[in-house]
Amino acid sequence: MSEPKRIRVTFDVATDSQAAELNAAWAEIVAGRRTRLNTAAEDLNEIMERARTALQRITNAIERNPGTGQSRRLVRFLAGVYNGSDFPFDLTDLRVLDTELANACIDYLNYDRIAKAEVHTHLPGGGRQMQAILRDAGVQASPRFSEDDAHQSRLFALAARLDRNVDEFVREAIEDFLSTREAKIFGGLLATQPSPDRDRPLIHARNLSDHAARPLCGAADGPWGARSFDFLRVTCHACRSLVLQPPDDPA
Repeated sequence: MSEPKRIRVTFDVATDSQAAELNAAWAEIVAGRRTRLNTAAEDLNEIMERARTALQRITNAIERNPGTGQSRRLVRFLAGVYNGSDFPFDLTDLRVLDTELANACIDYLNYDRIAKAEVHTHLPGGGRQMQAILRDAGVQASPRFSEDDAHQSRLFALAARLDRNVDEFVREAIEDFLSTREAKIFGGLLATQPSPDRDRPLIHARNLSDHAARPLCGAADGPWGARSFDFLRVTCHACRSLVLQPPDDPA
């Protein structure tokens, strides 16, 4: 009786760890077992299940505690997972979350790295629910620099030439820009009554497009004296909120 034919297979690998991995894989093939594949599948199922639980825990915390600092951090976390380019997330915010919620964020990140599906697809309301979560928390996309126009490089170079701190330089430039543009839309109204703070006069904001000079908030504390618009000088809290509210916002 002839002996069964034997075939010799030789592999060249670069490291000892690769050799050990190859030897383990070959042992499984010869033994007829696929333990590593089964283990990988079980690990993936566990990651997905932990992610579902984590996302439910995060959304429940947001719904139960709207407006809190912890809730806003959780919304920003979801926004960062949803679209990190538009909504950058500071990972140090995880430090101030409750341990259970911080672990939930980490569990979901562990799933997100597999890139099986976008976070909004796991919400009952899908993308609309995600947009509602962001809108209700007042989380908006961050402005982006234009790479084609070299905005970021020009900004840092200009700040260096003027020996200015970039953040302060940008805040000053944004304030100048906003003040100029807002003054084309709004005006100021000095009320006859004192402000609630009692230490400054009560100044309202008004729409310049309105024929009648009246406060945005609808107050009837006139007659008023016309003033140029300066957001930082508006002492009526209701008017300040309305200036900050987008015109198409139903709230």
